[in-house]
Order: sequence, then C-alpha cells, then structure tokens
Amino acid sequence: MTKWNYGVFFLNFYHVGQQEPSLTMGNALETLRIIDEDTSIYDVVAFSDHHIDKSYNDETKLAPFVSLGKQIHVLATSPETVVKAAKYGMPLLFKWDDSQQKRIELLNHYQAAAAKFNVDIAGVRHRLMLFVNVNDNPTQAKAELSIYLEDYLSYTQAETSIDEIINSNAAGNFDTCLHHVAEMAQGLNNKVDFLFCFESMKDQENKKSLMINFDKRVINYRKEHNLN
Repeated sequence: MTKWNYGVFFLNFYHVGQQEPSLTMGNALETLRIIDEDTSIYDVVAFSDHHIDKSYNDETKLAPFVSLGKQIHVLATSPETVVKAAKYGMPLLFKWDDSQQKRIELLNHYQAAAAKFNVDIAGVRHRLMLFVNVNDNPTQAKAELSIYLEDYLSYTQAETSIDEIINSNAAGNFDTCLHHVAEMAQGLNNKVDFLFCFESMKDQENKKSLMINFDKRVINYRKEHNLN
C-alpha cells in the first residue's frame, strides 16, 4: 500500500416523519465538527455531473465524477463505465449499495481493460463507500442502519435487498466491523481506501468515539509503515 486513509460521505436525504431536516443537518454538522477538532480526516465527498468526454453518445458518456480534494474518481456503475475509466487510468469509487461480489467483478473489468489498453495502474488507489454502525448489540446496529436506509432505498427502487446491502457494509460491534472492513479491502486486492458514513448511528457520543478510534488506527498504520 502507498497509504491507508479514510474520509466521510453523506447521503442528501431525510426520512419523512422520522427526522426533520434540521435534525439531519445538525447531525451532519456535528460529524464535521468532530472531523475538524478530533481527527485527521480530510476527505468529504462532493458529487458533480461532469463526464470524461464532452460527446455524450452511448460509448463515451460516463457516470458522475466524484472530487476528493485534488483527485477525481469515477463512480463504478457498470462494466462499460469502469472500462472507460481504466482507459484514462482514473480511479474508481465503489458504491455502498452494491454487493461485494459486484464490486469485485467491476474491479476485474477495470484491471482487464487497463491491461488491454496498456495503461499503468500500479499506483491507482480506488475508494469504497461504506456505511458503518457500531454497537455492542449487533442487532441494534443493523436495525439502526436498516431504519436509516429504508426510505432512501424505497425512493430509489434499489435492485439489492436491504439485508444484502447491510451485509455489504459494516454493522456490529467494533472488532466485527473492523474485521469486515479489512475483509472487503482484501477482496478488492487492497487497492481501496475508504469513505465511511456514520450517520445511521443514533448515539452521537458513540459516533464520535468510533470516528476517533478509526482515526487512531489510521495514524498507527502510517507510523508502522513509515507513511506520510
């Protein structure tokens, strides 16, 4: 690995009858305060609707770019998208609502395309968006994540079931979540860094503790491997 780091992302929605927009915004602002005061996190996702090619025909039109600081990632939405991204040597952003198997298949398409186009991707680091909900009671962690996502998934008519999505993210106690995150990274050949979303966690103090603990793991990893 050239580095190991994580950032955060937010979903821009709220539950009708469950959370007022002001409360949702308050939770997000609290997350940003924690980031600023208590961690070394520096990445917060921002979506745009630009495309790699200006000609919007079926061959060249791509999924949205995602800007992370000075880096641009391409949202991994289909084999066609990742093949085009590989041709340009651009990193991918894997979706939180895809199964792990689909992510692996998309990465395989990307790597095969890079080889075909003779593009050097040795230094390319992708990102994986994951929801994280840590609770000593794993059932509670999964329930909170399920409640948080159910309205959004109903609105977007997701093809994947909510149980499959939860299993493709990280909900449970701290060690279980950390182990699950590591397994997903290994399944993607350790070519990914992370964007986590903690907003499904109801306990704000627990969320703060979790973010700081993840941050410590990142800092320790950097020290152990002499990374900047």
